[in-house]
Amino acid sequence: MIASYFKIIRPVNLLIMALTMYFLRYFYFKTALDIFNIDLIASDWQYSCLVLSVLLAAASGYVINDIYDYKADIVNKPESVVTFKLFSRKQLVILYIILVILSLLGAWFATHTSLLPIIVTVIFNSLLFLYSSTLKAMPFVSNVIVSAIIAFIPAYALLYDIPSTLYHVDVDSYEHLSKEILEEKFNRFIFFFMEMAFFINLSREIIKDIIDIKGDKELNIKTIPMIYGVDGTRVFVAILLLTTGGLILIHPALSNMPYSFIFFLTTVIPCILSAAYLLWNSKFKKSSVSLKLAMFIALMYLPL
Repeated sequence: MIASYFKIIRPVNLLIMALTMYFLRYFYFKTALDIFNIDLIASDWQYSCLVLSVLLAAASGYVINDIYDYKADIVNKPESVVTFKLFSRKQLVILYIILVILSLLGAWFATHTSLLPIIVTVIFNSLLFLYSSTLKAMPFVSNVIVSAIIAFIPAYALLYDIPSTLYHVDVDSYEHLSKEILEEKFNRFIFFFMEMAFFINLSREIIKDIIDIKGDKELNIKTIPMIYGVDGTRVFVAILLLTTGGLILIHPALSNMPYSFIFFLTTVIPCILSAAYLLWNSKFKKSSVSLKLAMFIALMYLPL
């Protein structure tokens, strides 16, 4: 029973979200600020509550999405629907409500200098509910919304930690410290991660629509593959993937950083190209896995 609950909330996806937030804080923000002996304002406990609130909100999104997608999943993923036979619709709704409440509670404990965690958590939960109930019926818009939410997570970590920390720093006490230069450094790198996460996840979302086209046809859900066909969608995503690879290689965040450039060139880019190749050869599930691997490897850049 417990294993079934974990399957519903997609533990692998939640793990990647958690690692993203923890790696950014401890391998990027903290190491950069340690040079100036500056401590982050939020405690480790508060930040853990923040991460937990994000994971619980995402988990609630998976649950409500499964509730609305039940009929389509019977066609697209009959093997996974067996899990949901263990629970009634009422039980899943109760689980969803509990997760939403716990996410808000986590955001409350994470609050230190502003109500940012509570505001963001309310917006997250609202968007995820609207996505499952209404927005999913809007082709491409739904793909963009999901990708944007995922891409926002690095920015969320930045907004939570850095502005409040630097605000309380007395520049006169730190020689050669410029808040503006430090903020620009953080912003440039975070936007790089956001752009990469957005385009890779956008490609994955559209590929998943190709995989689920059979169930979408039966329920008359208008996705990009339903409107433009599998071949047209495949061309669009292949172009999107090649564009993403090009944007990574020419991004200003990697300029004057030869080792970082080599890392992305030899690890992330091959995964993206592999995904494009697999997509072109109609191996859609393997293409999606290749893109998830690309994001995981990009995440490993932080501790490495």
